[in-house]
Amino acid sequence: MPITPSTPVVQGAKKSSLQLDGDALLLRRPHEEALIPLAAVERIRAEGRSVSVELTAPAGSTRYVHRIDGASEAGAAMFAERVNAVLPGTPGRDTAADGTALVETRALPLTRRARKLRRIGWLSGGALGLIVLACVAVAVSGDPATLIALIPGGLVMTAALAVGTNALANWYREWRLTRHGITAFAAEVPERPGMYLYTDPAGRIRHVFTWAGGIAVKVSYDPADPGNVVLPRAALFRRGELALGAFLAFVALLGFAGLIALTVLAFVDPGAISGTT
Repeated sequence: MPITPSTPVVQGAKKSSLQLDGDALLLRRPHEEALIPLAAVERIRAEGRSVSVELTAPAGSTRYVHRIDGASEAGAAMFAERVNAVLPGTPGRDTAADGTALVETRALPLTRRARKLRRIGWLSGGALGLIVLACVAVAVSGDPATLIALIPGGLVMTAALAVGTNALANWYREWRLTRHGITAFAAEVPERPGMYLYTDPAGRIRHVFTWAGGIAVKVSYDPADPGNVVLPRAALFRRGELALGAFLAFVALLGFAGLIALTVLAFVDPGAISGTT
């Protein structure tokens, strides 16, 4: 079945996408993926910046629709035109059948970056919650003037904690992979500047993107998860990131300890801070 190679990929809002994958449509969202055979598609409808994939359905029943919003209007129109043109010749296509029975969906696990950011988010949320509790305690103590130092100081310390934790996590991942992973060279794809290919122990070709330049770059990856790859940096940069992360994390923890001490003091002896006792 002729599928036009230039059929565009529809990039939608919230990291969603829709593309042709052989004789099926591949719909990706941040947490799930759906493989929709062309045999299950009634038609593609492009309306402005939205693309709808209408599935076949028996007469009189509700037609199920997969929809992506926030796409390029021109790209959506071209995608719908190209796919609709090949639908009539799709083998096994029955417009009176229930197309939902042919669709395969699966949940996508969180990426390493998403897991890291989620942990940092929880840590930052806990720090902000601690600041809120401290503010409530100070307000109850009858010394609202302490809030002038508590709120901005707490926000600065939360930001420092998040940045420092992120730097330490990045440093540890690179250190672990360069020390305990497999180091190899990845070759640049001449037609795709910035894309480099390497082969894992199972013989699978994987890619990594970098603008480091050169016909090959050094990569280090986890033998148990070859997709977990880093490009080792010079020792000076790694040590600089470690020092920055450790410094910010230490300052943040020290600052939170000071804010907690200030809150306790304001609650126990409000006059001690203002100097009225």
